[in-house]
Parts: sequence; C-alpha cells; structure tokens
Amino acid sequence: MIGKNHLSIGQFSFVRNASPFKDSEEINNYIEAISATKPYFKKISETTTYIRIPSFGEQYKKAIDSIISANSSLIENTPNFIIDIRDNGGGSDMSFSKLLPLLYTNPIRTVGVLYYSTPLNNKRMLDLAEDKNFSELSQTYFKKAYATLNTQLGKFVQLDESGIEVDQYSTVLKYPQKIAILINNGNGSTAEQFLLAAKQSTKVKLMGTTTAGVLDISNMYYVDAPCKEFKLGYSLSKSLRIPNMAIDGKGIQPDYYLDSEIPDEKWIKFAEETMDHK
Repeated sequence: MIGKNHLSIGQFSFVRNASPFKDSEEINNYIEAISATKPYFKKISETTTYIRIPSFGEQYKKAIDSIISANSSLIENTPNFIIDIRDNGGGSDMSFSKLLPLLYTNPIRTVGVLYYSTPLNNKRMLDLAEDKNFSELSQTYFKKAYATLNTQLGKFVQLDESGIEVDQYSTVLKYPQKIAILINNGNGSTAEQFLLAAKQSTKVKLMGTTTAGVLDISNMYYVDAPCKEFKLGYSLSKSLRIPNMAIDGKGIQPDYYLDSEIPDEKWIKFAEETMDHK
C-alpha cells in the first residue's frame, strides 16, 4: 500500500476512486510525480526544486529541454535540486544534455564505444539521421557515422578518434549547490550513462539502490521479423570501459543507500532533509 488509496502489485497499480480516504501531502506529491508519463517539475520547498524524468527516450528530449528552460531561473536560484530518475530505463544520451550544465563543476569525461559494422547494424544511423527529435547537427553526425561504418564491414569500429570525450562548460553555477539524484534497479542503459557523467560533479550525490547494470553492451536497435509480427531488439556496440570499469551485471552504487525501512514515497523527503542538513 502507498498511503490509503493506492495499491502497487508488481507492475500493476490500483487506485481507490470511490470514496477515497484523505492522504498526506507527502503521499500525494509522490503519487503525482511517480505516475507522471512525461517530465515533471515542482518547487517543493524554499530550498529545493524537484524534477521527475521517467524516460530519456529521444521522443522526450524536447519535453525535457523545454521544462528545464521554463524553470531554469528557479533551479539556478534555489540551493538544492532533486533529479528523480527512478525506473528510467534509458533512451538517448542527447536527452540529458541540458541537465549537465546545471550540475557541472569540472570537465566530464565519457568513454566511447566500438560499433560492430554490418549493413543491417549500420542502418540504425540512417534511421537516427531521419529522426526529427534530433538537431540538424546530430543528424549530420549520424550520416557521417553511417558512411564511416560502411567502409569497415565485419569489424568493430571506433567512430571517435581518441575514444574519450571531454565536455567542458564555461560556467559553474552558484546554484544549485547540492544535487541529489534518486536511482533504483529500474535504471539502465542511457540512465546509467547519465549517472556516470553526473557523479563526476562535486555537487552530486546518488541516493537510492544499485542500478540495473545494463550499459556496457549498448545502442539498442529494433528490427522486424520476416513475418512482421515480432521485433528483435539487440545491441550494436561495446564500451571501451570493458574490462577495467564494467557496469553490466554490477550496476552503479548509490552514495546514500536507501534501505527497505525508507519506503519509496519517503525518498524525496530523505533527499531534501539530507541536503538541508547543516
């Protein structure tokens, strides 16, 4: 039970609609946030702003960018910031790009991948190049990557020369000063890639439970079966972090482990009180 009106059983949720009981504001805020199907923002106290991002799917990039832009003044004038990505299973790395300047304190290093080049695998780059959720600059990159991959069929290909990308921003924001990212075992793929970038900031602490650990073999692609009734999902790349910093089968550990005595609906309050503690 979550409060007096909500029952969760596995992936199913039930709500008491007939004569509901009165729940606490904490429970109502949790239900409102966790049931959101798109990015959700709220200032939850004088010292803390909160954003819920249920997915980094490329179809949500514009919505994520938009909600951050609309609330940037609040975020940049409030000491604490909670980023709730619980059960965010991933999507596109480009979907979290607008979050990085908010948490930035020092250069962010990202280790690249090797793509296995085949005609079918490489077609994904063309699919991405035609996706209007991405910028023209990104679409140009995908077309160039497609051409490069096709010159080395049957091989693992490193698209970026160094294999390491270093992102630097010109400004370290005064606020937010403290950032809590709420995580759990429903986080994988791009969500874990975001965490690898975010945890390099001295402002950031991860709070929750260990993530799923599904990042080293990445870049999912979906193709139709010949009968057109099924789709096959499989990965196209492997990380250059292997074997020295493997994530698969291990996951990413939180800085603050939230044990079973702290129910899910109290995680937001725990993060808020932890950051407010002097």
